[in-house]
Amino acid sequence: MPLQSRTTLIPCLLCLILGAALLHGCGGNESATRPVKRPTIASLVPAATDLIIGMGAADHLVAISNYDVARPQTQGLPRVGDYQTLDWERIAAIRPDVMIVFMSPQRMPPGIRQRAEQLGVQLVNVRTERLEDILRTIGELASLTGEQAGGAMLKDKLASELRQASEMALGRPPVSVLIARDKSLEGVVGRENFIDDVLALVGGQNVVQSAGWPSVDRELILSLKPQVIVQLLPEATPQVLAEARVALAGLESVPAVAEGRVHVLTEWWTQQPGSHVGELALRLAQILHREGR
Repeated sequence: MPLQSRTTLIPCLLCLILGAALLHGCGGNESATRPVKRPTIASLVPAATDLIIGMGAADHLVAISNYDVARPQTQGLPRVGDYQTLDWERIAAIRPDVMIVFMSPQRMPPGIRQRAEQLGVQLVNVRTERLEDILRTIGELASLTGEQAGGAMLKDKLASELRQASEMALGRPPVSVLIARDKSLEGVVGRENFIDDVLALVGGQNVVQSAGWPSVDRELILSLKPQVIVQLLPEATPQVLAEARVALAGLESVPAVAEGRVHVLTEWWTQQPGSHVGELALRLAQILHREGR
């Protein structure tokens, strides 16, 4: 992304955050064991599941995806599919009012629409690729469930966290950062996604120029010379963490490694565009700007 475009992005996101902060609500997480509310929802998108839980609307959920993490709010709910496969037999038995998916409209198989129509299930296709998408999706899910107060509460929480994180960067020079998505440092976070948006918001400069979720080799990392390396390793085991440390061998000339500014975040939500994105922003801001204080 050109520097001018990225410079424009930050005030736009701040405006979106401040606008969300004007919305206030109340509520809390609901237990999946309570009576189910209408509309009933089968969420095949872990991020959407998390946003629904975050706005206190978990009692609308009747099914979740194969990739959802185990949580008290979804305990006992059937897992009915993922981005590639759907268990139509179980979906037919559950008969949710709504099924949430995350697919490019151009690539959605016609069979999914047809089967959903036959079962009387409303398909809702959400987008959570960018930070502004997450905030917009909260509003859409709040309207869908009728949980506007909970949606406002969640927006307010995220707005507060994102604002606090952005304020940590005020008056500080930008920091060049490499964000890795795996233990080997090969899979990285590129431009034009929600993590890159968060990084820009907290005063980080992504050293990766490609968009999306590219792969890099060690020679490129050596040439990029990031000041900070952040590895996002959700629920990493001790073995994975040990292998991540081994992957740094040979990169001693990289400023981040030489200066001991390599950080590993292991919370389950670190790669999810959900209700914890504000917490991710705060963690990144602390890493970039509080180390030298």
